[in-house]
Amino acid sequence: MSLKKFEPISISNESTVVAEFEQFVRKETAYQSEAELENQFISLLREQAYDYLEIHSEAELVQNLRVQLEKLNALEFTDAEWERFFAQSISSENEGIIEKTRRIQEDYGKQK
Repeated sequence: MSLKKFEPISISNESTVVAEFEQFVRKETAYQSEAELENQFISLLREQAYDYLEIHSEAELVQNLRVQLEKLNALEFTDAEWERFFAQSISSENEGIIEKTRRIQEDYGKQK
């Protein structure tokens, strides 16, 4: 069964509304590689008016995170503020993934 195309009706920073959504059931008869799955997922998101940003390095990923946090919070970090925030709140070198995940989840609840 072919995929439906979704036409965006409204796009804002908070949400995207599409013109049509039709659920379909598709049975896969062959193995789908991880790359094929990823490409299909990206295609679906782009059809729903999401932008695709090619990121090829950790530095580009961190820079995009900074840009998105600045947009989300309507502020602009100085380089020193960003370095301090990133090191203390996001990527502490002394913590593993479990500790970072726990801190983000716990801090989220405290900020409300």
